[in-house]
Amino acid sequence: MHERQLIFESVLPSELDPARFSKPVIDGIEQPLTVTCTNGETIVHNPKELKIAPSIKDDFDDDELLACAENLENVPPEILEKPKKTKERPNNPLFKYRRGVLSVSDLSAQIWCEQQLLYKFLYPFVLNDDGEIKRVDDKPHMLRGTSLHLERELEIQIKISIECKTREDSYGVRLLNMIQGINGILTWDKPNERYITREMPIFGNMYGGKLYFRGIIDEINYDPRTNQLEVVEFKTRASKTAPRPQQTYTHEVQVNIYRTLLDELIQGRVDKSLYFERYNLEPTTPLCDSVRNEYNERGFSNVDTLENAFDLLTKLAFQMPTITTNGAIEYILQTDATWKHRKEFHRDEHHLEQLLLKSEPFWLGTREPEGVDIEDAYKCNWCDYSDICQWREEKANEFARKKQRLN
Repeated sequence: MHERQLIFESVLPSELDPARFSKPVIDGIEQPLTVTCTNGETIVHNPKELKIAPSIKDDFDDDELLACAENLENVPPEILEKPKKTKERPNNPLFKYRRGVLSVSDLSAQIWCEQQLLYKFLYPFVLNDDGEIKRVDDKPHMLRGTSLHLERELEIQIKISIECKTREDSYGVRLLNMIQGINGILTWDKPNERYITREMPIFGNMYGGKLYFRGIIDEINYDPRTNQLEVVEFKTRASKTAPRPQQTYTHEVQVNIYRTLLDELIQGRVDKSLYFERYNLEPTTPLCDSVRNEYNERGFSNVDTLENAFDLLTKLAFQMPTITTNGAIEYILQTDATWKHRKEFHRDEHHLEQLLLKSEPFWLGTREPEGVDIEDAYKCNWCDYSDICQWREEKANEFARKKQRLN
C-alpha cells in the first residue's frame, strides 16, 4: 500500500469565512437554518443575537445639535462624500452570483437546466413539510454522496488544518495542494505501479474564453509505463440502474473541463494576472508564518507570497507528462460500495469549445435563461422549483395554443 499523502485545508477567521454569506433572511431578519449531517441527524443553526453598543450619550439639547450642524458646514465636502469603489463589477450572472469565477459543476448544472440553476441562485433555501428552512441541495442522497467522496479521499490522504489570517493565505494553501499532487507525480519512483492523487484543485479559462473556472479533480492517475495521466470523476448512484444518457453527458462534460484545465496548466497556458484579478487577490501580500512554514516543511523554500507559490506551481506543472485523450467516470452504489460501474470515453475538444460558446451569453447577461426541451421534461419531476417555473408555464401555454389551433 502506498504511503498516505497529505492534503491541507485552510482555517479562516470567522469574518473571512465565505459561509457567513449563506444564511436565510426574510424581511431583513436572519432565520434559523436546519442542516442535515452526513449521519442523518439534523442540527438547527439559530442566528446570533445582535449586540447593540450603548450610546455614549442618549440625548442632546438644541444648542448642541445646532453647534454640530454649524460645524458640518466647515467640513470639506470630499470628507462627507461616500468614497467610490475603485472598480465596478459587471451586473451579470457571472459576477452577481459567482464573483467572476464559475465552479465546473455550475456548467454541469447549466446543461441540466439553466432555468433551475438561476432559481438556485435566487432562492437557495426552501421550506420543507416540517416547516424547516433548509438549503435546496440539503438532501439525503447528496449528503451520502459527499460522505462517500470523503471516505474515498481519506483512503490515501491525511487532512491537516492550517490556520490562516488572510484570503491570500487560504489560496496559498490551495496552491500547496496542487503543488503537492504534481510533485508526487514528478518524484514517483515505482515504474510498474500507478501513482494516484485525489481532490486536486484546478482553475483557468479554457481556450482564452471569457469564463473563468475553478474545480476539484476527484482523481488523477499517472501510469509511468505510458507516461500518461488519466482524469477520473467519482459519482454515486442511489440504485443499480445505469444513469440516463443526459446524466452521463453532464458528467462527461465535467471530466472534459478538468482535463482541458489540467492540460493548459501543463502547457503553461495560464494567465497569472487574470488569476489574481478574478479571485481579487494581492499577489505580493506576505503569507502568514503557518503557511510559509508548511511550504518549507514540504521542501519548497522561498515561498513568501502568493505570487511565489503560483510561479512554483507553473514551473512544476510544465514538467508534467502528457495528459491522456481518454477520461473515466466511476459510479458506485450509495448502499453498497462494492457495486461499481466504470465508463470511459474520448475527449472531444471541438464539442467542448462549442458548448462554452453557447453557455457564455447567459453568464455574460446577453440572453435570458432557457429551460429544458420537451423530451427532457422528466427533469421537472425532481425539481424544487417546478411550481414557480416560468419556463414550464410558458411551454405549457405554448402547447395549449398549438392544440387549440389544431382543433
